[in-house]
Amino acid sequence: MNAKTPAYEIVRSKRRKTAAIKVEPGQVRVLVPHWVDDRWIKNWVNEKRAWIERQQQTLDKHAEAFEISIYPGAILPYLDRKLILSWQFGSRNGVILEGDVLRVTLSRRGHRPEVERVTELVKGWYQAQAEQYLAERLAHWQQVTGLTPSGLTVKSFRRRWGSCDSRGHISLNWRLIMAPSDQVDYVVVHELAHLKHFDHSRRFWALVATFVVDYIPLRQGLQCRYPLLYF
Repeated sequence: MNAKTPAYEIVRSKRRKTAAIKVEPGQVRVLVPHWVDDRWIKNWVNEKRAWIERQQQTLDKHAEAFEISIYPGAILPYLDRKLILSWQFGSRNGVILEGDVLRVTLSRRGHRPEVERVTELVKGWYQAQAEQYLAERLAHWQQVTGLTPSGLTVKSFRRRWGSCDSRGHISLNWRLIMAPSDQVDYVVVHELAHLKHFDHSRRFWALVATFVVDYIPLRQGLQCRYPLLYF
């Protein structure tokens, strides 16, 4: 691979019919049908080099804007709110929300670095809030759309906000609790729509638009918030 060719990973699939380039934090993936020639892939990546570089620059800007950092006084996103992080030591670990302040108490008996312990407690608090909130939003949109999944699991995805499997079981990323509420609703409706159209066809998007008219800017907003997936 010459110096002008961006580093990339080839992902082949017998089910894929078209080629696509996915620019992600720290990597470029080329998704192709299993029969595509390596030389063609290399030439294509070279042709797309300027576009790839622009995408990487955009990701860098988003990382600066939405990356989560843990320190006293840090601003943390929580649905449509911004929380101020505070911590102190006490008899046992705990997290409580007081107004717009997320107060973390660290047990004096802990030996790991403070930031590591606070991060773990904050994540646990977020996950607990997500379990309840996402279940409520799914129940709401289930009534609105008339689409009923076989179940819900709140998971820790690294590359997606949600999924719907062939059994009709929906999984949602707990990190959605750090996104605006209208973006959360878009993801919920998106996954419910897969119960009727298990693809991303025109009919699928038309169904999504029936319930979330402005889904395009909401989807774009979530794409900007990809750094949340790495918290």
